[in-house]
Amino acid sequence: MRGANMAQRRKAEAAELLMRVVSRKTLILVSATLAALFVLEGSPARLTDPAERAMGGMSQSRPELLAEADPPSEDRGLFFSAYRVSAGDTVGAIAERFGVSQDSIISFNDIQNTRALRPGQILKIPSMAGILYTAKAGDTVESVAAAFEIDANGIVEANRLLKSELPASKVVFLPDARLPSFKLREINGDLFRWPVRGWITSRYGWRSDPFSGTRSFHNGLDIGAAMGTPIGAAMEGRVVETGYSSTLGNYVYVSHHSGWSSFYGHMSSIAVKAGQYVAMGQKIGAVGSTGYSTGPHLHFSVFKYGRPMNPSVVLH
Repeated sequence: MRGANMAQRRKAEAAELLMRVVSRKTLILVSATLAALFVLEGSPARLTDPAERAMGGMSQSRPELLAEADPPSEDRGLFFSAYRVSAGDTVGAIAERFGVSQDSIISFNDIQNTRALRPGQILKIPSMAGILYTAKAGDTVESVAAAFEIDANGIVEANRLLKSELPASKVVFLPDARLPSFKLREINGDLFRWPVRGWITSRYGWRSDPFSGTRSFHNGLDIGAAMGTPIGAAMEGRVVETGYSSTLGNYVYVSHHSGWSSFYGHMSSIAVKAGQYVAMGQKIGAVGSTGYSTGPHLHFSVFKYGRPMNPSVVLH
């Protein structure tokens, strides 16, 4: 009987010892796992795809900077900081502060009009100059690099690509690439130059007709100026048509890049012909009061794919 009890006690002691060993091993395993997770989560994030975003610690010295990565001890590749726009900020000034191009900020934030920047708006600021690009069917690293005149190896390294082909719709970062100059002018509202020096006598929008007093829509700007004042092309382009209208008098219609066009009316004389290419600022005529007019002025209209636009938004 005593032998049986002794055997049972030894079994119990062995079981207890085994449980202690298992518990200790489990504890060690759990601790090691947690430590590994801490190391992984605490490590600086790196972007392997432009769609991913890495953000560092909070900045204490610059309140407008919402989140800025700590200075890296090694090259961390592409990441971004979040910046809150302050009153008076411009894209150009922000870009200069962070050492990147305007193109970079415009591209990363899909800005369509830099003049619409507003205080409190949050912008993503990339860690290096470049733009985002959405690949099209048939694109390769080499073809995209050639189109933007940049180094193909830079595209591979920035995006950690394993092959040259770029799947359609894939978003990649193009280091040191710039937006097309015309696109940048459009976004900055610098497409058109004022065609004549003068003063605004009637703005774009609804108004009372100067003769009948009835309400009508005015699809351009009326710019008052002295009779005979030179009128320059507001943007480079090709003259589509010149002629005379009982309403708009002597006129010139010019076609520009990317679906833009401009119209000049009430001119006293015309200095260009249909089919002629004109540079920005080149004289195309002179201020007059021909057609349906109350005095010397230029009627100036801007169109985008045939639709009238407010010239004030694109003039500089």
